Amino acid sequence: MKFTVGGTEFALSAADVEHRLHGVEPEVIRELYVEVKGVMFPIKQAFAHVTGMQRGGFTSHDAMRVFRKLSLRIGPDSATLGERLYTVLKSLNLFDKKEIHGVISGLMATTDRDRCITGIYLRAKANVESLLSLRYAKDFQAIAMITRSLFELTVDMKLTGTITDAVLKIATFSEVERLRAAGMIVAFKDAHPSATVDATVPALFIKNNKVRIEAERKTVWGLKAKVSHWSGLKLKDRVALLKEPFEEMYEVKYPQLSWYTHAAGLMGFDLKASSFEALASTHHYLAAQLYKLVLRGIIDEYQFVKWDSKILDKMKQAELMPFMDTDDELSALERELLG
Repeated sequence: MKFTVGGTEFALSAADVEHRLHGVEPEVIRELYVEVKGVMFPIKQAFAHVTGMQRGGFTSHDAMRVFRKLSLRIGPDSATLGERLYTVLKSLNLFDKKEIHGVISGLMATTDRDRCITGIYLRAKANVESLLSLRYAKDFQAIAMITRSLFELTVDMKLTGTITDAVLKIATFSEVERLRAAGMIVAFKDAHPSATVDATVPALFIKNNKVRIEAERKTVWGLKAKVSHWSGLKLKDRVALLKEPFEEMYEVKYPQLSWYTHAAGLMGFDLKASSFEALASTHHYLAAQLYKLVLRGIIDEYQFVKWDSKILDKMKQAELMPFMDTDDELSALERELLG
């Protein structure tokens, strides 16, 4: 059979796989494996060996698709699903790089709203790319922490179209937080004169900007002594304002993310290995759903459909591709969505 992976075309049969892996010593299996003549090989080791491709030149899902088409057994089932869910996030990131990021990078951000919206998008993109480096179940706590941050960024992006004077509030809140941080550094130095902390720059920032920032804060939020978020709302109230899909995410998924971010000691770590795999997979998929919302926000904000009427279909294709097992299925998906 003929295949194309990462732009490389090659022919491969089940007999070829069996012949080329005969006598090869399997490496330690950490997640996915392919079974060949009763021997289980890590899927990337096997694919690299039989094709000659570098391991960085293909994904586990690429190898799964080829080996499945050759009727070779892939396992375990839980890891297979986890790999698919991770690959959804990766596929959306590739779509972003190809269709979205280049446009945004070339955008002349001439307004405060441009800077605000693109700033949220770039932070979300950076979070996603950090998640893509966290491949294994052992990383589940870091995955939970970053996904939690991505949830809050996505809520912020959606709120910019709902909260009155959102851009002004975001800019002012940023300045208020800088002033607060500078004040904490100066206060620490005053209380600990012998500390090696240099408070010169924070003190100068306070001297030059405190009056202005305090005036701006009062203009935006009145006499309210403390604002913990630019919207003036707690996260629960922000989510309630946006409704679905954020309410379900907040009520069902967010508590789990917070638990594994903040739980003290070893609580929550006394789980089976398969449970950690399930958590990592679930959080990767939640991150993918949030990433889609951020990308959709950018597509709508800058009216991408005006010059690419198929942009939303391309994003849908990127989301569904990891669930296709054969080249025929991939071709059928492309025909259905892109014509």
